[in-house]
Amino acid sequence: MKLSKIAALAAVPLMAMSLHVQGKSMRIGIGVPESHFEFAAMQKFEKYVEDNTDISVTIYPSNQLGNDQEALEQIKFNAVQMNLPSPAVLGNIVKDFNILTLPFIFPNDDVANQVVDGEWGQELSSKLEKAGYVGLGYGNFGFRHVTNNVRPIKTIADMDGLKLRTMQNKAHLDAFRSLGANPTPMAFSELFSSLQQGVVDGQENPYTNIYSQRLYEVQKYVSDTGHVYSWVVFVVGKKFYDGLTADEQATMQQAARVAIDHMRVSVKAQDEKSLQGMIDAGLIYTPLSPEVKAEMHEKVAPVVQKYADRINPDLYKKLTEEVTKLQ
Repeated sequence: MKLSKIAALAAVPLMAMSLHVQGKSMRIGIGVPESHFEFAAMQKFEKYVEDNTDISVTIYPSNQLGNDQEALEQIKFNAVQMNLPSPAVLGNIVKDFNILTLPFIFPNDDVANQVVDGEWGQELSSKLEKAGYVGLGYGNFGFRHVTNNVRPIKTIADMDGLKLRTMQNKAHLDAFRSLGANPTPMAFSELFSSLQQGVVDGQENPYTNIYSQRLYEVQKYVSDTGHVYSWVVFVVGKKFYDGLTADEQATMQQAARVAIDHMRVSVKAQDEKSLQGMIDAGLIYTPLSPEVKAEMHEKVAPVVQKYADRINPDLYKKLTEEVTKLQ
């Protein structure tokens, strides 16, 4: 098995980033470091493509080709061929992707996966083509959960007054306010010190992020709120994709499937390992009952509907119908 080609930033001349890439080659820009399971998934993508086509693949981790927004711009000019942005980033290009950022839309991983793999996910992906992109599928980052230093969260009442760091997302801010919390957006880089100094009481992230960033060292309690499911979207340039043969396109689709399957297995394993690691380190874990989660969902529903109506009410209605059918 060939070693994955990881290019150093110094080896990427600025001119090369702006020129049309000749021949069958792929430059893939991703935000995560080599230690992340997304990078391992893209190594599997690389191997599958190179084993089954004459296309050469090079992965650039840790935003070496720029952040997701910058990489997507380069994809338009075929200077970069692939990127794995979040739905929130894609929502700046195709607003309907913002539906995937809404809270409490998926009850569990299995339903979430079936929805994005099915007709609904394909309909959403197809909207990328007018913007010059092709969607190859949805990679899993898992559910986000709340930690804090004040009290265990067992009921909605326990959220009351908690100062929680959140992302800068209006729907998330309104959702937490509706649950009684006091959400405060701030840069992730400031979070550890803000928790340590008591600027905020808590935060919300997938277990893997909480564990890898050692946030449990400055937190006492964690609850499996599972309020938002996090994704990345496998995006290639339409100009690049249209230049492939039918067989190469099919290989590209299958390679994405191999990578996505790896991410789905990995995110579950990493979540379990991360949660256990935090418990072992002394964090107090409180699982929420299905009834409490249902109450939270119901409380937040008007907020979700408000933002869904602004994004695409018909597409959101299809999602809720699909989720109901699959539960």
